[in-house]
Amino acid sequence: GEIRTSWVVDPPSGMVPYKKEYAAGRNFGNDYTSDETRPLAERCLRGFTNGAVPVLANGLYNNNYQIVQSPTHVMILAEMIHDARIVRMNGKHRVDGRRPYLGDSIGWYDGETLVVETTNYPPEQLFRGSWQNLTVTERFTRVKEDRLLYQFTVDDPTKWDRPWGGEYEFRSSAAPIEEYACREG
Repeated sequence: GEIRTSWVVDPPSGMVPYKKEYAAGRNFGNDYTSDETRPLAERCLRGFTNGAVPVLANGLYNNNYQIVQSPTHVMILAEMIHDARIVRMNGKHRVDGRRPYLGDSIGWYDGETLVVETTNYPPEQLFRGSWQNLTVTERFTRVKEDRLLYQFTVDDPTKWDRPWGGEYEFRSSAAPIEEYACREG
C-alpha cells in the first residue's frame, strides 16, 4: 500500500530469488534467428511484459486495464495487444491438460478483495523462464474510489527458491482504452 520505485516487495531485497542452478545460465527462450521463432512481443502478438499475469507495467505505453465483472466471470482487458483474460468466479482449475493462451484463471472474493489464481500456462506465456509449474496469485483491493491496490505472488519451485511478489496501485482514468497498433519487427 506504499508508493515505491520497485514493484517487487517480497523478498525485501527486491531481488527475484532464482535458484542458483537456474540463475547462472538463464535463457528466457528468445530465439531471433527466424520470423517464426522470434518472441511474441517482437511479432506484435503479445505485450512487452507477460501477456497474462502478473500484470506488470512495461515502462513504455499502453499500460491501462479495464476490469468488467458479471455474476459468473471477471474480464481483465489489457490495452497493450488487447489481451482479454477471462476469470471464472468460484470455479476450479482445469484438469483436462489444456493450457489456455493466457493461463487458467479462477477467482473468488476474500472480503472486499478479488483474489485471482492463474495456472496451466502454455509455453507461449513464458514468464522469466517459467510456465509449466507457474502459479500466480493476484489480489485486487479498492483502497479509494479512484485507486486499486494490486498485489501478486509468483510461485514455481523449479525456478525460484521461494515464492516472491510485489504490489503497486492502479489509478482510475476517464479516458477510454486505446487501439493498440504495432509494427512487426
